[in-house]
Amino acid sequence: MTVTPDSVTQPITMGSAEFAADPTAHYAWLREHAPVGQVRLDFGAFAQELWVVSRYADCKAMLTDPRLLRSPGGGPPPGVEVPEHIRLVSTATLDMKDGEDHRRLRSLVAAPFTPKRIQRLGEQVRALAEARLAALREESRGDPVDLRQEFALPVTYTVIADMVGVAEDDRPQFQRGVNALMSGFSGSQNDWEGRIKDLVAVTRDLVERKRAEPGDDIVTGLIQAEEAGDRLDDTELVAMVFSLVTAGYETTYNLITNGTAALLDHPDQLARLRAAPDDEALWRSAVEEVARFLPPITGTRPATVVEDLEWHGQKLPAGSLVIPLLAAANRDPAEFADPEVFDIGRSPNPHLSFGHGVHFCLGANLARMEARVALQVLVGTCPDLRLAVGRSALALEPMPLWTRFRELPVHVG
Repeated sequence: MTVTPDSVTQPITMGSAEFAADPTAHYAWLREHAPVGQVRLDFGAFAQELWVVSRYADCKAMLTDPRLLRSPGGGPPPGVEVPEHIRLVSTATLDMKDGEDHRRLRSLVAAPFTPKRIQRLGEQVRALAEARLAALREESRGDPVDLRQEFALPVTYTVIADMVGVAEDDRPQFQRGVNALMSGFSGSQNDWEGRIKDLVAVTRDLVERKRAEPGDDIVTGLIQAEEAGDRLDDTELVAMVFSLVTAGYETTYNLITNGTAALLDHPDQLARLRAAPDDEALWRSAVEEVARFLPPITGTRPATVVEDLEWHGQKLPAGSLVIPLLAAANRDPAEFADPEVFDIGRSPNPHLSFGHGVHFCLGANLARMEARVALQVLVGTCPDLRLAVGRSALALEPMPLWTRFRELPVHVG
């Protein structure tokens, strides 16, 4: 399916096969014709219509506008009961807090992320990536491997499970819950809710165990974090673990996958990295360009308009839901020279893929580090790395607000 800005079908449905065939064409149409426009988000089991903002300046402004809040009123309407397991993975997470609630939680959650801990995690990522690639090269014997499922996912999942201190026996159940958390309401509603309930139970057990037996992990750090005598309670701890998993797992393994795809699509840029394996500045710049060009997350959680607004001549009544399309902003020619060009040395590169303002992604530096180290190991270990299928065979999952390849079949050597 070939999609161009001139052939975009209206109304736009994010999550449709047409949108997934070429998101950039849809972003270009929105920037030009509907900078504040309405789209339909199709999650399979349910769909939702809301407003989207697509130009860079507007997205950046929206992310700091006090008239647009993640959780107006601090929770569900009076009389509406939200099951605990749903609340813990939705409205209780850090990215759904505003104002003082957000400031308090973020200052406590950020405390365990010391430079020393991040350095140790980097060493762990390198060791895991090297071991996983060695195993894949031995096991595949020249056959294709799905880089997403067999390299990027296990490396990042092991890091996040170790980071929060999940016991070995609990890891299968924890991963099933995490996968459900990341996939949204796809598949059976009962099955999805069952996995989320299990994830909440495992995480509560983890918090109790770490209170009794502290370790060198992030959950212990969160338990011990204190500001002016304030600490996180058990419910907040569970919700913050989910915030960390979202920031440090799903984003990261797709950033690694997307980075590999982008480099294989642009052999001249891959050659630049191969020619400078120890140029840390170039590698860091390359990860930033991957985040701009193929961001795993293409929009934030919806914000609610708390007073009537008018934007580009479009009236948005109070109560409307709005999402900044970060991926569209990252290709805005008003901000980026040659935005459709993938340039690992791009400077400046003020992309919005990790957000902006108070809701800037808590796990941004962790994701950057993991992607950089994993890609360095991959490029350095696999000189013959190449796609195992034609480029047209690669497809994005039709999942709203994500850039996720269904699979990335490659030859690793």
